[in-house]
Amino acid sequence: MRTTDLGNETVENILKRLRRIEGQVRGLQKMVAEGRPCDEVLTQMTATKKAMESAATLILEEFLNICATEVSEGKDASKKPEEIANILRKFI
Repeated sequence: MRTTDLGNETVENILKRLRRIEGQVRGLQKMVAEGRPCDEVLTQMTATKKAMESAATLILEEFLNICATEVSEGKDASKKPEEIANILRKFI
């Protein structure tokens, strides 16, 4: 599956999240350059990590929905468990 299979609304949602994450990373760079306290930097890093996990979860959910639909339609059902397991290994 490719991200082009996700649908325009989902792709736009993911891109919106990634732009926000990009801004968070720029903010982190600025915080470190300014010598901000470590706890503030780590708090922002945690928020950025959570935002990445949220974007990844959205992609994973869509992937699983597409796989489930394909299996119910009888398309390459034998390959799906292995494909899903590989994706989950990467995610976890």
